[in-house]
Amino acid sequence: MKLAVGCFAAALMLTTAACGPRNPDYEKTADEALSSAAIDDVDANYDNDAKTIHLTGTVNTENERQRAGDVVQKAVGTGAQVANEVTVANKDEEIADDFDGAVETRLDELVGNEADLKDNSVSFDANNGVITITGAVDSAAERDRVGDIARSQPGVKDVVNSLEVKPNKK
Repeated sequence: MKLAVGCFAAALMLTTAACGPRNPDYEKTADEALSSAAIDDVDANYDNDAKTIHLTGTVNTENERQRAGDVVQKAVGTGAQVANEVTVANKDEEIADDFDGAVETRLDELVGNEADLKDNSVSFDANNGVITITGAVDSAAERDRVGDIARSQPGVKDVVNSLEVKPNKK
């Protein structure tokens, strides 16, 4: 009888370990943190490829915008990056989309003009001055260089560099 109970307990532990959660639900964690902090005008969307939580919505002040980013970053810790793309009401809302499109175009041009970067698969997504970089490059140095190029552009608030290093991918 003890052997049967022992075998059952071992099987139960293996099943629990095998079927348990594999990855945290960062989007749910972020949404719960925002709700607990009574930040109702901000939405969190998790991009699994970029390992980034994108915060969107409109708040009344820059302090509220910053608070939303801080609350989510604290909730998810180092498990995911937080891209705070929240807009502050009555502060450049009308030109944000035009600006973002222009920054994406400019970054594409700058990377295309770099001899060691032009053949890489690099994509830029701008949202309210937050640049998310995805794709692949040959080295960590190239990854850092693309991030530096993005950070150097006027009006860029933050850069989420999700480039993968894949040596000899060409």
